[in-house]
Amino acid sequence: MKTAVIYAGSVAAGHRAAQRMHPSYQSVDRYQASVASLAEAAVARWGRSSASPFLAGPERTMVRLGAGAAGYVRQGRWAALATDPAAPADAEADALDELLEVLARESLHPVFACVTDPEPYRLRGMHAVPIAEDAVIDLASFSLTGARRAKVRHGLSAAGRAGITIVSFSPEVADGAAAMSAAWLATKRGGELGFTLGRFDSEQLGGADCRVALDAGGRAVGLVSWHRYDAGRARVLDLMRRAPDAPNATMDALIAESLLGFSAAGVERASLACVPLPRGRLAEQLYPTASLRRYKDKFAPAWGPRWLVVPTRRHLVGGLLAVIRSYCPRGLAAGLRHN
Repeated sequence: MKTAVIYAGSVAAGHRAAQRMHPSYQSVDRYQASVASLAEAAVARWGRSSASPFLAGPERTMVRLGAGAAGYVRQGRWAALATDPAAPADAEADALDELLEVLARESLHPVFACVTDPEPYRLRGMHAVPIAEDAVIDLASFSLTGARRAKVRHGLSAAGRAGITIVSFSPEVADGAAAMSAAWLATKRGGELGFTLGRFDSEQLGGADCRVALDAGGRAVGLVSWHRYDAGRARVLDLMRRAPDAPNATMDALIAESLLGFSAAGVERASLACVPLPRGRLAEQLYPTASLRRYKDKFAPAWGPRWLVVPTRRHLVGGLLAVIRSYCPRGLAAGLRHN
Protein backbone atom coordinates (compact mmCIF):
# COMPACT_ATOMS: atom_id res chain seq x y z
CA MET A 1 0.00 0.00 0.00
CA LYS A 2 1.42 3.38 -1.01
CA THR A 3 2.21 5.72 1.87
CA ALA A 4 0.11 8.87 1.76
CA VAL A 5 1.87 12.11 2.65
CA ILE A 6 0.78 15.36 4.26
CA TYR A 7 3.37 18.10 4.46
CA ALA A 8 2.66 20.30 7.48
CA GLY A 9 4.44 23.60 7.00
CA SER A 10 5.84 25.45 4.00
CA VAL A 11 5.17 23.57 0.76
CA ALA A 12 7.82 25.63 -1.00
CA ALA A 13 10.38 24.63 1.63
CA GLY A 14 9.31 21.02 1.13
CA HIS A 15 9.91 21.27 -2.61
CA ARG A 16 13.34 22.77 -2.04
CA ALA A 17 14.24 20.03 0.45
CA ALA A 18 13.01 17.38 -1.97
CA GLN A 19 15.04 18.90 -4.80
CA ARG A 20 18.17 18.82 -2.66
CA MET A 21 17.67 15.13 -1.96
CA HIS A 22 16.31 14.15 -5.39
CA PRO A 23 17.39 16.73 -8.04
CA SER A 24 15.76 14.83 -10.89
CA TYR A 25 12.28 14.35 -9.46
CA GLN A 26 9.60 15.07 -12.05
CA SER A 27 6.20 14.23 -10.57
CA VAL A 28 3.94 14.70 -7.57
CA ASP A 29 4.50 11.05 -6.67
CA ARG A 30 8.24 11.58 -6.55
CA TYR A 31 7.77 14.74 -4.53
CA GLN A 32 5.55 12.92 -2.05
CA ALA A 33 8.08 10.10 -1.84
CA SER A 34 10.77 12.68 -1.07
CA VAL A 35 8.69 14.22 1.70
CA ALA A 36 7.96 10.75 3.10
CA SER A 37 11.68 10.00 3.06
CA LEU A 38 12.41 13.22 4.93
CA ALA A 39 9.72 12.41 7.49
CA GLU A 40 11.05 8.88 8.06
CA ALA A 41 14.58 10.25 8.47
CA ALA A 42 13.25 12.68 11.10
CA VAL A 43 11.60 9.80 12.97
CA ALA A 44 14.87 7.82 12.95
CA ARG A 45 16.83 10.81 14.24
CA TRP A 46 14.48 12.37 16.76
CA GLY A 47 12.30 9.50 17.98
CA ARG A 48 13.26 8.81 21.59
CA SER A 49 10.53 6.35 22.53
CA SER A 50 10.89 2.62 21.94
CA ALA A 51 7.64 2.90 19.94
CA SER A 52 9.04 5.70 17.75
CA PRO A 53 10.16 3.40 14.90
CA PHE A 54 6.47 2.60 14.35
CA LEU A 55 5.62 6.21 13.59
CA ALA A 56 6.85 5.42 10.07
CA GLY A 57 6.31 2.54 7.70
CA PRO A 58 3.69 0.98 5.44
CA GLU A 59 0.07 2.11 5.73
CA ARG A 60 1.10 5.28 7.60
CA THR A 61 0.16 8.78 6.59
CA MET A 62 3.37 10.72 7.19
CA VAL A 63 3.19 14.26 8.54
CA ARG A 64 6.23 16.53 8.43
CA LEU A 65 6.35 18.84 11.48
CA GLY A 66 9.16 21.35 11.02
CA ALA A 67 12.30 19.34 11.73
CA GLY A 68 10.20 16.54 13.20
CA ALA A 69 7.58 14.13 11.92
CA ALA A 70 4.92 11.60 12.82
CA GLY A 71 2.89 8.96 11.02
CA TYR A 72 -0.57 7.64 11.72
CA VAL A 73 -2.84 4.79 10.69
CA ARG A 74 -6.30 5.98 9.72
CA GLN A 75 -9.25 4.09 11.20
CA GLY A 76 -12.47 5.80 10.14
CA ARG A 77 -12.41 9.24 11.78
CA TRP A 78 -9.47 8.26 13.98
CA ALA A 79 -5.75 8.79 13.46
CA ALA A 80 -3.88 6.15 15.48
CA LEU A 81 -0.29 7.07 16.34
CA ALA A 82 2.18 4.73 18.00
CA THR A 83 3.64 7.36 20.30
CA ASP A 84 4.72 10.99 20.64
CA PRO A 85 5.76 12.95 17.51
CA ALA A 86 9.48 12.71 16.83
CA ALA A 87 11.09 16.16 17.09
CA PRO A 88 14.16 17.92 18.52
CA ALA A 89 13.89 18.44 22.27
CA ASP A 90 13.39 22.20 21.96
CA ALA A 91 10.65 21.75 19.33
CA GLU A 92 8.55 18.94 20.85
CA ALA A 93 5.75 21.24 22.04
CA ASP A 94 5.49 22.99 18.67
CA ALA A 95 5.51 19.66 16.83
CA LEU A 96 2.66 18.33 18.97
CA ASP A 97 0.61 21.50 18.46
CA GLU A 98 1.20 21.41 14.72
CA LEU A 99 0.25 17.74 14.51
CA LEU A 100 -2.99 18.33 16.41
CA GLU A 101 -3.81 21.22 14.06
CA VAL A 102 -3.18 19.06 10.99
CA LEU A 103 -5.44 16.29 12.29
CA ALA A 104 -8.15 18.80 13.23
CA ARG A 105 -8.11 20.17 9.66
CA GLU A 106 -8.56 16.60 8.45
CA SER A 107 -11.46 16.15 10.93
CA LEU A 108 -9.62 13.26 12.60
CA HIS A 109 -9.56 12.36 16.29
CA PRO A 110 -6.02 11.57 17.48
CA VAL A 111 -5.25 8.56 19.64
CA PHE A 112 -1.68 8.11 20.85
CA ALA A 113 -1.18 4.48 21.77
CA CYS A 114 1.92 4.60 23.94
CA VAL A 115 3.31 7.98 25.06
CA THR A 116 6.16 8.41 27.51
CA ASP A 117 4.85 11.46 29.38
CA PRO A 118 1.14 12.31 29.65
CA GLU A 119 1.60 15.87 30.95
CA PRO A 120 2.03 17.68 27.57
CA TYR A 121 -1.26 16.13 26.49
CA ARG A 122 -3.08 16.89 29.72
CA LEU A 123 -1.95 20.51 29.45
CA ARG A 124 -3.78 20.59 26.12
CA GLY A 125 -6.98 19.27 27.70
CA MET A 126 -6.55 15.68 26.52
CA HIS A 127 -7.26 12.50 28.49
CA ALA A 128 -4.49 10.02 29.35
CA VAL A 129 -4.75 6.58 30.94
CA PRO A 130 -2.01 4.05 31.85
CA ILE A 131 -1.85 1.45 29.08
CA ALA A 132 1.46 -0.46 29.22
CA GLU A 133 4.92 -0.76 30.72
CA ASP A 134 8.15 -0.63 28.74
CA ALA A 135 10.96 -3.09 29.57
CA VAL A 136 14.24 -1.18 29.16
CA ILE A 137 17.76 -2.48 29.78
CA ASP A 138 20.77 -0.25 30.44
CA LEU A 139 23.41 -1.80 28.19
CA ALA A 140 26.35 0.11 29.67
CA SER A 141 26.21 -2.17 32.70
CA PHE A 142 24.63 -5.22 31.08
CA SER A 143 25.91 -8.71 31.88
CA LEU A 144 24.43 -12.14 32.54
CA THR A 145 26.07 -12.48 35.94
CA GLY A 146 24.09 -12.35 39.17
CA ALA A 147 20.92 -13.91 40.46
CA ARG A 148 18.40 -11.75 38.57
CA ARG A 149 19.47 -13.04 35.14
CA ALA A 150 20.38 -16.56 36.22
CA LYS A 151 17.54 -18.10 34.19
CA VAL A 152 18.76 -16.36 31.05
CA ARG A 153 22.33 -17.50 31.70
CA HIS A 154 21.15 -21.09 32.16
CA GLY A 155 19.02 -20.83 29.02
CA LEU A 156 21.99 -19.66 26.98
CA SER A 157 24.02 -22.61 28.24
CA ALA A 158 21.17 -25.03 27.47
CA ALA A 159 20.89 -23.66 23.93
CA GLY A 160 24.61 -24.24 23.44
CA ARG A 161 24.33 -27.82 24.64
CA ALA A 162 21.45 -28.35 22.20
CA GLY A 163 23.71 -27.27 19.31
CA ILE A 164 22.10 -23.84 18.79
CA THR A 165 24.27 -21.16 17.20
CA ILE A 166 23.30 -17.51 16.62
CA VAL A 167 24.14 -15.75 13.34
CA SER A 168 23.23 -12.46 11.71
CA PHE A 169 20.46 -12.51 9.13
CA SER A 170 21.92 -12.92 5.62
CA PRO A 171 20.88 -14.17 2.17
CA GLU A 172 22.31 -17.58 3.09
CA VAL A 173 19.77 -18.08 5.88
CA ALA A 174 16.87 -16.04 4.42
CA ASP A 175 14.95 -18.97 2.91
CA GLY A 176 15.28 -21.06 6.04
CA ALA A 177 14.19 -18.13 8.21
CA ALA A 178 11.16 -17.57 5.96
CA ALA A 179 10.15 -21.22 6.26
CA MET A 180 10.56 -21.11 10.03
CA SER A 181 8.47 -17.92 10.24
CA ALA A 182 5.73 -19.51 8.12
CA ALA A 183 5.66 -22.52 10.45
CA TRP A 184 5.35 -20.21 13.45
CA LEU A 185 2.62 -18.19 11.75
CA ALA A 186 0.65 -21.36 10.97
CA THR A 187 0.09 -21.73 14.72
CA LYS A 188 -1.43 -18.22 14.93
CA ARG A 189 -4.96 -18.36 13.63
CA GLY A 190 -5.32 -14.59 13.91
CA GLY A 191 -2.39 -14.02 11.55
CA GLU A 192 0.34 -11.42 11.91
CA LEU A 193 -0.55 -8.34 13.91
CA GLY A 194 0.58 -4.87 12.88
CA PHE A 195 0.88 -1.26 14.06
CA THR A 196 3.71 -1.53 16.64
CA LEU A 197 4.48 -5.13 15.67
CA GLY A 198 6.43 -5.88 12.50
CA ARG A 199 5.81 -8.53 9.89
CA PHE A 200 8.29 -10.92 8.34
CA ASP A 201 9.92 -9.36 5.26
CA SER A 202 13.25 -10.76 4.08
CA GLU A 203 14.22 -7.55 2.31
CA GLN A 204 13.61 -5.37 5.35
CA LEU A 205 15.27 -7.83 7.72
CA GLY A 206 18.38 -7.74 5.56
CA GLY A 207 18.87 -4.11 6.53
CA ALA A 208 17.84 -4.47 10.17
CA ASP A 209 19.44 -5.79 13.35
CA CYS A 210 18.21 -9.36 12.99
CA ARG A 211 19.65 -12.55 14.44
CA VAL A 212 18.80 -16.12 13.46
CA ALA A 213 19.16 -19.29 15.53
CA LEU A 214 20.47 -22.36 13.68
CA ASP A 215 20.29 -25.91 15.01
CA ALA A 216 23.14 -28.42 14.82
CA GLY A 217 22.14 -29.25 11.25
CA GLY A 218 22.17 -25.62 10.11
CA ARG A 219 18.36 -25.27 9.98
CA ALA A 220 16.86 -21.93 11.02
CA VAL A 221 14.79 -22.52 14.18
CA GLY A 222 14.26 -18.99 15.48
CA LEU A 223 14.87 -15.30 14.93
CA VAL A 224 14.58 -11.90 16.58
CA SER A 225 14.67 -8.48 14.96
CA TRP A 226 15.42 -5.08 16.46
CA HIS A 227 14.68 -1.52 15.35
CA ARG A 228 17.01 1.39 15.96
CA TYR A 229 15.76 4.59 17.58
CA ASP A 230 17.15 7.73 19.26
CA ALA A 231 19.62 8.28 16.41
CA GLY A 232 20.97 4.74 16.76
CA ARG A 233 21.71 4.96 20.47
CA ALA A 234 18.98 2.44 21.33
CA ARG A 235 17.29 -0.72 20.04
CA VAL A 236 13.80 -2.11 20.49
CA LEU A 237 12.81 -5.76 20.09
CA ASP A 238 10.25 -6.49 17.40
CA LEU A 239 9.89 -9.96 15.83
CA MET A 240 10.23 -13.01 18.11
CA ARG A 241 9.74 -16.25 16.19
CA ARG A 242 10.59 -19.84 17.00
CA ALA A 243 10.00 -23.09 15.12
CA PRO A 244 7.48 -25.33 16.90
CA ASP A 245 10.14 -28.00 17.41
CA ALA A 246 12.98 -25.66 18.44
CA PRO A 247 14.65 -26.14 21.84
CA ASN A 248 12.94 -24.18 24.59
CA ALA A 249 16.03 -22.07 25.22
CA THR A 250 16.27 -20.80 21.62
CA MET A 251 14.65 -17.43 22.34
CA ASP A 252 16.77 -16.90 25.46
CA ALA A 253 19.89 -17.38 23.34
CA LEU A 254 18.69 -15.04 20.59
CA ILE A 255 17.85 -12.18 22.94
CA ALA A 256 20.86 -12.65 25.22
CA GLU A 257 23.33 -12.77 22.32
CA SER A 258 21.70 -9.67 20.82
CA LEU A 259 21.98 -7.71 24.06
CA LEU A 260 25.60 -8.74 24.59
CA GLY A 261 26.43 -7.71 21.03
CA PHE A 262 24.72 -4.34 21.37
CA SER A 263 26.51 -3.68 24.64
CA ALA A 264 29.89 -4.49 23.09
CA ALA A 265 29.10 -2.16 20.18
CA GLY A 266 28.39 0.78 22.49
CA VAL A 267 24.61 0.89 22.17
CA GLU A 268 23.27 2.66 25.26
CA ARG A 269 20.00 0.86 25.94
CA ALA A 270 17.64 -1.75 24.61
CA SER A 271 13.91 -2.11 25.03
CA LEU A 272 12.29 -5.52 25.09
CA ALA A 273 9.17 -3.56 24.00
CA CYS A 274 6.05 -2.61 25.89
CA VAL A 275 3.73 -5.07 27.57
CA PRO A 276 0.09 -3.93 27.87
CA LEU A 277 -1.39 -3.75 31.35
CA PRO A 278 -3.92 -6.53 32.09
CA ARG A 279 -7.32 -5.66 30.62
CA GLY A 280 -9.36 -8.80 31.15
CA ARG A 281 -9.85 -12.11 29.35
CA LEU A 282 -10.80 -10.66 25.95
CA ALA A 283 -7.68 -8.49 25.77
CA GLU A 284 -5.56 -11.42 26.97
CA GLN A 285 -6.90 -13.50 24.07
CA LEU A 286 -5.78 -10.84 21.61
CA TYR A 287 -2.35 -10.38 23.22
CA PRO A 288 -0.97 -12.65 25.99
CA THR A 289 0.28 -9.99 28.37
CA ALA A 290 0.76 -12.10 31.51
CA SER A 291 3.05 -14.72 29.98
CA LEU A 292 4.91 -12.11 27.94
CA ARG A 293 5.68 -10.02 30.99
CA ARG A 294 6.92 -13.06 32.92
CA TYR A 295 9.23 -13.93 30.06
CA LYS A 296 10.70 -10.44 29.65
CA ASP A 297 11.16 -10.06 33.39
CA LYS A 298 13.82 -12.82 33.24
CA PHE A 299 16.14 -10.23 31.64
CA ALA A 300 15.74 -7.90 34.67
CA PRO A 301 14.67 -4.76 32.80
CA ALA A 302 13.57 -1.49 34.35
CA TRP A 303 9.81 -1.19 33.79
CA GLY A 304 8.54 2.27 32.86
CA PRO A 305 4.88 3.34 32.52
CA ARG A 306 3.34 4.34 29.18
CA TRP A 307 0.00 6.05 28.53
CA LEU A 308 -2.76 6.02 25.93
CA VAL A 309 -4.05 9.50 25.05
CA VAL A 310 -7.38 10.53 23.48
CA PRO A 311 -8.99 13.96 23.08
CA THR A 312 -11.41 13.57 26.03
CA ARG A 313 -12.61 10.89 28.45
CA ARG A 314 -15.68 10.23 26.29
CA HIS A 315 -13.37 9.33 23.37
CA LEU A 316 -11.65 6.54 25.32
CA VAL A 317 -13.64 3.58 23.99
CA GLY A 318 -13.47 4.83 20.40
CA GLY A 319 -9.73 5.44 20.67
CA LEU A 320 -9.09 1.99 22.11
CA LEU A 321 -11.07 0.37 19.30
CA ALA A 322 -9.10 2.36 16.72
CA VAL A 323 -5.82 1.12 18.20
CA ILE A 324 -7.05 -2.48 18.38
CA ARG A 325 -8.18 -2.35 14.75
CA SER A 326 -4.77 -0.97 13.77
CA TYR A 327 -3.18 -4.06 15.33
CA CYS A 328 -5.53 -6.38 13.41
CA PRO A 329 -5.10 -5.78 9.64
CA ARG A 330 -7.20 -8.87 8.88
CA GLY A 331 -10.05 -7.58 11.01
CA LEU A 332 -10.91 -7.60 14.70
CA ALA A 333 -12.67 -10.98 14.53
CA ALA A 334 -9.54 -12.63 13.11
CA GLY A 335 -7.32 -10.94 15.69
CA LEU A 336 -9.45 -12.29 18.51
CA ARG A 337 -9.07 -15.89 17.43
CA HIS A 338 -6.99 -17.99 19.79
CA ASN A 339 -3.26 -17.55 19.22
